[in-house]
Amino acid sequence: MTAIQINVSRQMNGITYSLTPSIRSLIKKLFPRALPANTIFVAYDVKSNFEQQCGEVSEHIYPALFGVATEADLKKKIGEVEFVDTATGKVIRSVKP
Repeated sequence: MTAIQINVSRQMNGITYSLTPSIRSLIKKLFPRALPANTIFVAYDVKSNFEQQCGEVSEHIYPALFGVATEADLKKKIGEVEFVDTATGKVIRSVKP
């Protein structure tokens, strides 16, 4: 399976993570009980504090965006998640569930 892409948009006060409608549809097909979100916004100060305590925020963003409860479910059906900068189109980070 190809990588599932999450769009990453930087703003003055934080970062917005989002899914395209086609990716949301794919998630619903792979996980019929999932409730994928359109976007998640994380303020820079929250991100910084979170990462000091819990590690990389992106590890927690994709399960929340996908609306999938367990990581085991993600590992079964998703090979890779790519975080793509919407301004440049470049992959910022790649995660394997």
